[in-house]
Amino acid sequence: MIPKLEHYNKIIGKGAIEKIRASAEPLQNKHIVHINATSMGGGVAEILNTLVFLMNDLGIDTGWRTLLGSHSFFKITKGIHNALQGNNNWRMTKERKEIFIEYCKRNSMINHIENHDIVIIHDPQPLGMITHYSKKTTWLWRCHIDLSTPNKQTMNFLLPYIKKYNGVIISSKKFRIKGISSPQFVICPSIDPLSPKNKKLSNNQAKRLLSKKGINFDKPIISQISRFDPWKNQLGLIRIYNKIREKHDCQLVMMGDMAADDPQGPLIYHKIKQLSESIPGITIITEKNDLLVNALQQESRVVFQNSIREGFALTVSEAMWKKTPVIGTMAGGIPLQIKNGKTGFIMRNELEGVKQAIKLLKNKKLRSKMGLQAHEYVKQNFLITRQLQDYIDVFLSAQLKEKK
Repeated sequence: MIPKLEHYNKIIGKGAIEKIRASAEPLQNKHIVHINATSMGGGVAEILNTLVFLMNDLGIDTGWRTLLGSHSFFKITKGIHNALQGNNNWRMTKERKEIFIEYCKRNSMINHIENHDIVIIHDPQPLGMITHYSKKTTWLWRCHIDLSTPNKQTMNFLLPYIKKYNGVIISSKKFRIKGISSPQFVICPSIDPLSPKNKKLSNNQAKRLLSKKGINFDKPIISQISRFDPWKNQLGLIRIYNKIREKHDCQLVMMGDMAADDPQGPLIYHKIKQLSESIPGITIITEKNDLLVNALQQESRVVFQNSIREGFALTVSEAMWKKTPVIGTMAGGIPLQIKNGKTGFIMRNELEGVKQAIKLLKNKKLRSKMGLQAHEYVKQNFLITRQLQDYIDVFLSAQLKEKK
């Protein structure tokens, strides 16, 4: 079913829908395009898969392009991603710069976007495309990455490109970029409550899906859903689980996929698999299956998000929407979603995470109370309709002035 605003009437109310439509009227027939790395895998693609259709439903002529890229290009952009999140062991060598610049040029040649009113570039992969176009279009760089402690050498390479943009959109105030004069807008990512990943499943349907993956229900489930990436820290989660199971019988399920633009994924997966083989009660699922993610988040007693760095971690809001308490770190946008002690727990270290998990596993009343509060908090703050309104507000912002 193609997303339309009216589909969200029962969730956010008809008045909220009418407000969004009225605010978007000045953008009628404007020509907008989103450009990102891939159409599948990761939160950016998931958001665009709904957001682009809702923008069109508002009468905003909105397109979506993805990148042409070689394995070398995506390996370099993954390195850039890691460096922007604080990896200081990676360098933008001359050869890497040349490959990055070449593919930005290639993509500018095959994407004819000169006549668009607004171009939104998502993350670093297509960042350099702006240099191959005139400035009559408004260009926005939408960065979904944790920029709180970037690698200086990599950021210095990217800054001349970033400075060409009319505005930058980030997920948290913590990610503000130093050294640019363009306005920086904060837009938190969001979930689509009507997508297969977030729609309501019956308990029987959820359990049937999980049973097919060999998961039984004789022990409570602890889970983490995230791509296989060093920043998601699944290895640390295994340590936490090992300590939890000494005091409370449970099982751990880790589910993730490997996006087309992430060549690092298989290496991380094999490290996790090797460690998990020596510890009982661990299941690893690599399948790309939104209904299965939905079922796992719904049937888990506790969901972890053990990230070291994080742009936002929509998996937190996904689980909270299903009334499942989440234990997360202070990384990126996680503390924006979890109100410590109310909608879940923030852990400062692994031992604290162990204690919080045991507390939730033993206390059904606490789980239910937190779950209800978590669901309501997501409803008020992290649904796709709110993000749609935020984009409209940015597009209409008087701060967006054309760069010379």
